[in-house]
Amino acid sequence: MQNLDDLQKVLIIGSGPTEIGHETELDSATVQIITSFKRHGIKTMIIDNNPFSVALEEIQPTNMYVQAVTTANVRHIIERDQPDAILPSLGGLLAIRITQELIENGDIGRFGITILGMPASTVRQINNPAELNATLKEIQEPVIEAQVVGTEDEALGLVESIGFPLIVKPVAPRIDSNRTICDNVDDMLVALNQGFQQSRFDQCTLERSVVGYKEVEMVAIRDSADTTILISGLENVDPLGIHSGDSIVIAPPQTLNDREYQDLRDATFHIARELGVVGVMHIHFALNPDNQHFYVTKLAPYFTRGVALAARTTGYPVAMVAGPLMLGQRLVDIKLPSRYVKQTAIMEPTIDHVSVRIPIWPFQEVPDADQHLNTAMKAVGSTVGIGRSVEEAMLKSVRSFQFSPRDVLPSVSNLTDGEMISQLIHPLANRILVLIEALRRGYDPDELSELTKIDNFYFVKLKHLLQIEKRIMDHPMDVDTLKCGRYYGFGDGMIARIWQTDTAAIRELSASADVRPTYKMIEPTGGEFDEEASGYYSTFEFENESQPLGDRTALVLGRGGNQLGPNSAAEYFTTEMLKQLKRAGYHTILMNTNPNAVAVAPEFSDKQYVDPIQLGDIRNVIQVEHPDIVIVPGNRHYLTRELSKLDLNLHVLPPDQETGEPQPKRATIGVSLFVHEQHKIAAGVMDMIAPGMNQNLAQVTAFRMPAELPKADRVRLVEMAKQAVSERQISGMVQVLFAPKSDKSDALTVVGVRPTRLTEMAFLSKVTGINWVRMLTRQHIGTLDDEELGEIKIDLNSTRVALMNAAFPFRQLHVLNRPGTTDQEVGATIAFGSSEALSLQNLSDTEELDRIINRTI
Repeated sequence: MQNLDDLQKVLIIGSGPTEIGHETELDSATVQIITSFKRHGIKTMIIDNNPFSVALEEIQPTNMYVQAVTTANVRHIIERDQPDAILPSLGGLLAIRITQELIENGDIGRFGITILGMPASTVRQINNPAELNATLKEIQEPVIEAQVVGTEDEALGLVESIGFPLIVKPVAPRIDSNRTICDNVDDMLVALNQGFQQSRFDQCTLERSVVGYKEVEMVAIRDSADTTILISGLENVDPLGIHSGDSIVIAPPQTLNDREYQDLRDATFHIARELGVVGVMHIHFALNPDNQHFYVTKLAPYFTRGVALAARTTGYPVAMVAGPLMLGQRLVDIKLPSRYVKQTAIMEPTIDHVSVRIPIWPFQEVPDADQHLNTAMKAVGSTVGIGRSVEEAMLKSVRSFQFSPRDVLPSVSNLTDGEMISQLIHPLANRILVLIEALRRGYDPDELSELTKIDNFYFVKLKHLLQIEKRIMDHPMDVDTLKCGRYYGFGDGMIARIWQTDTAAIRELSASADVRPTYKMIEPTGGEFDEEASGYYSTFEFENESQPLGDRTALVLGRGGNQLGPNSAAEYFTTEMLKQLKRAGYHTILMNTNPNAVAVAPEFSDKQYVDPIQLGDIRNVIQVEHPDIVIVPGNRHYLTRELSKLDLNLHVLPPDQETGEPQPKRATIGVSLFVHEQHKIAAGVMDMIAPGMNQNLAQVTAFRMPAELPKADRVRLVEMAKQAVSERQISGMVQVLFAPKSDKSDALTVVGVRPTRLTEMAFLSKVTGINWVRMLTRQHIGTLDDEELGEIKIDLNSTRVALMNAAFPFRQLHVLNRPGTTDQEVGATIAFGSSEALSLQNLSDTEELDRIINRTI
């Protein structure tokens, strides 16, 4: 093993496409780690095949490996480029598994590779519950007894001693798997069959279930000198039995007493020390609320959505600190940017606010999925609310996780009492709304706590919100009531609906009574030191801490929590747009509620507001900042319409995909043009592929560039596309769609023109080496140079073929794997290679397409 002082080259193992289990939080951490490594003179390489990765934009092309993230591909890079170290903690369980395989087959030792962040012994254990439990027992940390089985007969022999319910989990799974709760033998046999298939060793563990216990998470960082600080505790509102990714999560924990909290803190430090973890450590605990006993249920010595939430809620720069720690630096020696006080890195965060994270589920787009919440994660994103009280943070998060443009909460009042009781016991995705409705119908917090195993504390808080709602109902247009409602998180739209008026009347009353929000800084010292952190949230108290940034400011509205569709691509778009605005001399302000967003990282914007992206909240920020430009995403039609009524320099970016002419049902070729005044630059001619025999445009989820056409045909289509754009007098990034004139004809004709979709724009940027998001942003802010545009040369006939293929959540949701639609995309993969390697002839399904991508190097 090398001395860390001698490191010159580090290979980061990426996480692959966005999927259920991770979204853009890993990309966000990767960008920050890369920045940190650059400061220390480290040459950073990365392997990833995510076309929407912002991190890939931060790396020199010679250090970027756009390949499937597999053990074989990582080994190939190690053989060819001989990095001094690899970093697996930014690629989730996929990177951990690959590193484990490199250790097992001797590659790590043969090439003298250092593993950053944890020793090889710890890597081997993370995916092996039996080995990990043995280690934890050895260091006297409490674990649930687990037995390894390799056959059904072995499992049946252990059932009597373990008892039901029990949990089945594959050993060293090939994919990010889930714990399955089994209530009887039949359930267990089904889970074993699936688990054996997922395990690299054809083994599963059986363990006693602790369903109903509290789930508490601890996020810490540790340096090589064994200095450890706790970043934050995270309390799951839902008990064990519902995946933490599907649970409402609150920081800091609200229902733990001091002894419980300190015990879990001490256990976290002890485990991090014994396992030799340097950098981040995220641990899940099962806590028995009756006797304060706890068990360790999961260890994650790598970046996760929990780590991202801890960083967002405390303002502590976790990734910025973890980077130098993994290079051997001590916490006490870390020098942070001047906006942080000198003690920040070494000081344990203290916060004076509450954060609530609520998941976002994909069931509207995948209605045949089982909507019951259990140990298998189903959420595709989340949204966070921050406030001075649990009530305010909870209500802000609820307002953000639903997407009513008028800031009105959906109702489940149509449920019968029987249906409601069933959903309380067997929760669905609308969990929080059902809890509120039960209280509304007079159910007592104690009996609801008994039914759901949710701590009584949270029902008391939700009941308080209903009492405030009742006060609002009973006192229309009353100033004191308005103040109370706003303090506890009620938005303009909510209050307007209760008072049967419009938001204009609410804002007029607020202005006349001087009921205005104050903005508080999200920083890790609890106000003890004068920091200049960039994150803010609103509340209705005294002392506003947010001052206008000054001249030349741009307010960018984020898209909120991740959903199915082009949201990962949208995050890429937002981040690249912010980078370009900053380059053009703007002070950038981002408003977003997604705790996992890349764009929220301080590198990309000067200021971030974590408030609901609703009309009233946006107008409040505008009143503070007076931005020169306001940028709203094209999918927020209500916001665009209402904001356009104000005296604002409003831009819609990315463009609205629903504008323009009606779209055709079918298209086989897309020609993308960047149109600016007299310039019509052909960015690419691509095949548009709907898997199987389907030719529906909504099922075009794979793209090949250049299109498999003779050169003369590509030239002809580009000229036809330019003519179609001229006739319609449109500008920006435009895609002209082509299809055969008839089923019996090969001749192509123009069938539609639309703004280039975000997914294809990211694809074009990766393929051409020109960042089209930045070009489009420059067009909107008026900084494009005609001479520069005239010099752009793109080879439309390149022999290098690129392929992008959408990824879908069907496997994780346990629904029939079938061709998906653009509305069901969760992410995508990209591959480069020869025409033969990426041949798309005779493809009958998406699995074949995936196989082609995964074998391409």
